[in-house]
Amino acid sequence: MKNIKIGIITAATLFTGMVAQAQYRGTAQAVVQYSVGIPSGSLKTAVPDVSPRGVRAAIYFGINDNLALGGGAGYQDFYQKKDRTLYQLSDGSDISAVRSYSIQTIPILFESKWNFSPGKTVQPYVGLGIGGNLVNYNDYLGEFGSEQKNSFGFAARPHAGVYIPFRKHGESGLTISGSYSIMPFKTGELSNLNHIGIHAGV
Repeated sequence: MKNIKIGIITAATLFTGMVAQAQYRGTAQAVVQYSVGIPSGSLKTAVPDVSPRGVRAAIYFGINDNLALGGGAGYQDFYQKKDRTLYQLSDGSDISAVRSYSIQTIPILFESKWNFSPGKTVQPYVGLGIGGNLVNYNDYLGEFGSEQKNSFGFAARPHAGVYIPFRKHGESGLTISGSYSIMPFKTGELSNLNHIGIHAGV
């Protein structure tokens, strides 16, 4: 009788664990995060200031207990106003002007995510997004005109973070992550819009 009870308890424990893990298969999880952008690469030479004006949203569908696939989009607004100094125009003449940059990026990405500890209180993960990037670029040189460019190009975003569910096996919770956006972009001043991202949300 004692062995039967032990067997029943063991089987019930295993079944409960299997059901809890199975909850991740075929489920959808939406993520909305506030984003801070830290310029890197050639972007940093033009816009060294950190951008606190960003947001990211994604939706993932569980393939198995660890892997989820989906899509996402983001928005980051970079702005920099520089002190008045001398600049050389294309005709070789020099002017004294205040220069400002206004750059907006909107990546639209196919997303994948690998959860190392599904079902745990703290769940670390890594992910990768690949797709395209809408760019609105403005380089203002005082009253002497500006360089403006709108384009759509390649973008990639490896990222890593932790997911902390509000309740055990819950499909919603706090997500904190970091990323590096790879965004080739050519102008007279820049070769890319690469930047580090810090994200937090639900």
